[in-house]
Amino acid sequence: MQTQTPTTHIDWRRLGIRLLVTLVLPVLFALLLDRWLTTSPFLTMVTAVICIPVATFVVIRTALLELDRIIEQVAPPEQKTDDAVATNTDGNGAPDATN
Repeated sequence: MQTQTPTTHIDWRRLGIRLLVTLVLPVLFALLLDRWLTTSPFLTMVTAVICIPVATFVVIRTALLELDRIIEQVAPPEQKTDDAVATNTDGNGAPDATN
């Protein structure tokens, strides 16, 4: 029986969906509204000015979260030992109460 190891690749689908939802769909919707209301290109420009910074923020944040996830898998953080257990003198895992 094979055990599945977690993937250490960037989830491009997650990044693409975020970009699609925050930039592509709103701009396409604005284009359609511009054609329908004959206000071209004003709604498209306003939507682009708003959505480009938002999409940039969301995609970069998602990419950094993906990078953190990959780093966590590849190089997990070091375990810190408790000072009381590290300086234990009686050897049973409990802090020495005689001090």
